[in-house]
Amino acid sequence: MHPLQGVKIVELTTQTAGPLATNLLADQGADVIRFESLGIGDPSRYAGGSRHGYGACYSFMNRNKRSLAIDIKAPGSQPIIEELIKDADVFVQNARAGALERSGCGFEDFHKINPNLIYTSISGFGPDGPGSKLRAYDPIIQVMAGFAASQGGSKGKPQLVNNIVSDKVAAYTAAQAISAALFARERGTIGGHHLQISMLDASVAFLWNDAFWNHGFGGDEAYETRPPIGDIYRIMSTKDGHVTCICVGDAEFKGACQALDRNDLLDDPRFSDIGERFTHLPEMMDEFEQSAADFTTAALLKAFEDNGVPCGKVNSLDEVLEDPRVKHAGAVIEYDHPVAGRLRQSRPPAIFGDEPCQIRSHAPALGENTDQILTEIGLSGSQIASLRDKKVVA
Repeated sequence: MHPLQGVKIVELTTQTAGPLATNLLADQGADVIRFESLGIGDPSRYAGGSRHGYGACYSFMNRNKRSLAIDIKAPGSQPIIEELIKDADVFVQNARAGALERSGCGFEDFHKINPNLIYTSISGFGPDGPGSKLRAYDPIIQVMAGFAASQGGSKGKPQLVNNIVSDKVAAYTAAQAISAALFARERGTIGGHHLQISMLDASVAFLWNDAFWNHGFGGDEAYETRPPIGDIYRIMSTKDGHVTCICVGDAEFKGACQALDRNDLLDDPRFSDIGERFTHLPEMMDEFEQSAADFTTAALLKAFEDNGVPCGKVNSLDEVLEDPRVKHAGAVIEYDHPVAGRLRQSRPPAIFGDEPCQIRSHAPALGENTDQILTEIGLSGSQIASLRDKKVVA
């Protein structure tokens, strides 16, 4: 099932936040047409492992899409762009503020062509104010939004999250917001408009309910704080590996004490009820961590599971692929790419009805669909050849 079948999206995006947002929508059935610059195209084509010129990151984020290689600044490109925008439902861009307006691709330009268009801008810091004209890469947003501070806890050195988390949070936020805008337009409650997502806003919102749980009250009235989550989440070393566990309710705490042969902790006033445990969770996890070192990984996991304690072995990336729960869910799939060969990727995670969305097409080569897309808007073969000779398209 592909619930967004019939939705047309045009994107002029690079790197991660924009392409990943439209990746989610393409997986769910939208027809996504990528504008890519002539020459090297999107720099993300070259990120990560590669084979025969295809990068793993690009191949994942741009499956189920089509590529039109076009120079949006070249004379002769504007009629093509306008024709594609006329019947588009959504346009997505992640250029710096003001960049597309200079090329005739700003919101006002496209709104005149298509008043029902949902024009989506993804930026680092928003459309104006401090930073709006600056380049915004993921680690910069991470340190500003609080990811690094949260990872370090109250005593540790701030740490970056070792993946492109701010870009991905912005992408998921944008995909949800685009879906909401399409739903509202279908209902008639809102028409075409400018939808704006900033990586900084999305990251702060993502972190708020836990990383900022000691910053949730304003005014002068005092309130009780709890240890930061960075002091609570722990990886515990065993004799031969690493595990984690989490205890919230009374039964889980009791089970952990029994599993770790630490029934002495049941009488410790610091852990006597859920309120006290939340106040003293770092000390509780210190006790658990010390005791875990006496167990093998397999023995500790069995003891936790036998006593109803939520737990997990720390998987290497290779082990993730072999985890029986991952395999049972079919969370990782393989399919053939005509150039890159056999690809392995995570499947679209949302399941509509009984089946997940299917991979309909591979990530395209730069300009792979140029002729097809231009033919669909009525251009002849000779007109396309002329545009290619003039380096308007490729």
